[in-house]
Amino acid sequence: MRIENHRLAEAPFDATPHCGGPITPRFLVMHYTAGGSALNSVRAIRDRGLSAHFFVDRDGAVIQTVPCDRLAYHAGPSYWRGHDGLNTCSIGIEIANLGWFDRREAGGWTRSGLARPLPEGEVVVAAHKNGGPSMGWEAYPEAQLKAVAALTEAIRAAYPSIQEVVGHDDIAPRRKQDPGPAFPLARFQHLGGAAGSGTLAENDLGQFEVSARDNLNLRGGPGTGFAVLGKLAPGSRLRVLREEGDWRLVDLQGDAVPDGFVHGAFLRRLGG
Repeated sequence: MRIENHRLAEAPFDATPHCGGPITPRFLVMHYTAGGSALNSVRAIRDRGLSAHFFVDRDGAVIQTVPCDRLAYHAGPSYWRGHDGLNTCSIGIEIANLGWFDRREAGGWTRSGLARPLPEGEVVVAAHKNGGPSMGWEAYPEAQLKAVAALTEAIRAAYPSIQEVVGHDDIAPRRKQDPGPAFPLARFQHLGGAAGSGTLAENDLGQFEVSARDNLNLRGGPGTGFAVLGKLAPGSRLRVLREEGDWRLVDLQGDAVPDGFVHGAFLRRLGG
């Protein structure tokens, strides 16, 4: 898969009117649809005045509805690593999946409103990481997970400003349960050096300080065409995580979570 002009080249584009202005994506947010097919969920979400950038069906087919550089209404009230309201800085992926089941019957697992139970072999039984009882959760088919992995890699290749892959239940833990315990989030955090995978710490290039005479721009990507996320005062200390040409991906808090890019010409190494 590949992103060209903010669209996935291999996917149909079903434009929604529910989108906003330009964004610099810093996070990739995983959701489940709590419904049937991806196409049905595209229509249902549109009818509610909501949107997401991508929908991935159980067979791996992908539908895009919002360009990757535009705001979609998928995260709602949310907070993560200093960002309040992640619609303004994230790409949302909706994964076709029924979500949770609270009743076990002879034919499998169900909940109020479902037409039929889901067979035992298609259900993972687990408690949610945010608390609550052990319940059933629809398993994600491997074809679907492979498509989500390929989509994640394509997005991160196109947008190096993306720092981390998170779940909706991470950024809105009091409201949301998706993508739930059946979704192997760690598998996607590892793709492309995402924060939390440990790969950034392993590739750490060392401690530096800002050597510029004036404030240094912290940008959302490796180039002057990317949005300015903040300004670093002369003498500010940071850790370089990765080099991309003349630019450096940096960590400001020392927690191995990337915060943005600065130009390497304005950094001085500390401690040799």
